[in-house]
Amino acid sequence: MTRHSHGKGANRLVWSRRHFLRATTGAAIAVLLPGCQRSPPPPPTPLPSGWTDTQRYKKSPPWRIGRSGRGDINAWMVMFSAHIEFGIMEKYGEQFESYVSHSANWDPNKQVEDIRILLAEGIDVLLIDPMDTTAVATGVREAMHAGVPVVLAAGGLSAAPYVSWVAIDEEKRGAAAAEWLCDTFGGGRVAVITGTRAAGDQERWLEGVRHRLDDQPEVESIIARCPWSSAGAREAMRALLDQHAAIDAVIVHNGLLGRGVVEAFVERGDESPPISGVDDWNGWLRTAREHRVRFFGLSGGASLGLRAVDLATDILSGVQVPRYVHFPYKVFDDSALDRYYRPDLSDHYWAIHDLPEAWIERMFKPS
Repeated sequence: MTRHSHGKGANRLVWSRRHFLRATTGAAIAVLLPGCQRSPPPPPTPLPSGWTDTQRYKKSPPWRIGRSGRGDINAWMVMFSAHIEFGIMEKYGEQFESYVSHSANWDPNKQVEDIRILLAEGIDVLLIDPMDTTAVATGVREAMHAGVPVVLAAGGLSAAPYVSWVAIDEEKRGAAAAEWLCDTFGGGRVAVITGTRAAGDQERWLEGVRHRLDDQPEVESIIARCPWSSAGAREAMRALLDQHAAIDAVIVHNGLLGRGVVEAFVERGDESPPISGVDDWNGWLRTAREHRVRFFGLSGGASLGLRAVDLATDILSGVQVPRYVHFPYKVFDDSALDRYYRPDLSDHYWAIHDLPEAWIERMFKPS
């Protein structure tokens, strides 16, 4: 299989044995593989153990896989998409005839349109990282009704059928971040920084944080919301420092916010307090190394994109799959910086992943 790459964040063109990958960012793509009309099968049978019977979707390879993506607007989404592409192009390269991917640019109406285009092209399985809206749920229902199995990756979707869903348990991640802080520090004032209410993930994460901190009466917690950016977190932390004489520790939803928190302390001439809840994003690891921050981190889980491809191949092979897959996370702290931080790579890199080094260097090593 020959792969042609057009730089970081750009569309890729990949040739398979018979057809080629076409990844689009917004514009609709021409029909390459016209599909046959299929009678809608009855819904898959949930097994008592929480697994799903997929015999009705079994077919001989090579297969046609379609993806409806939200949009690669940040480093996590880029790494997530890379794991999907690696799974289709290399891990299972001989089993897929074609891969067609559309980006909705975080527009739910566009995502519904993308799903319908993919269905018209006759895909065998739909992989989607959905925006949880009624419109998108309608598109997913149409796919399942047409007999195309759906795998949800990362985000969930209310009121829509699917065959399997793989995601990180955000509530457990939040509880783990708070647990480390409570076990490490007996008490004090803790700032909790999360994003604005744009999706359900941060609400589940915050619920986990609150549940654990509520059991620690010695801890006074202050919650602040900000845009999902380092600049937003820096502004939120500035405001808290202006209002309170001291902040003893900080819990953040991810490393992107953690970097902004550190910047707020540094610009005041202060050392950053311990920070919990960061991740393996290279931009955060670079900041932590530069300012010698004590921290507790959890892997961001971008490699769950590869697990979604695993599920898609199992479904088309007729193998039973779990209805819901809790994707595991790894924990680490500042003592692991030498192992995870890559100064030779860009800030888009994530340290805990399942990609070959050749992919990492091609995507993240500055030219």
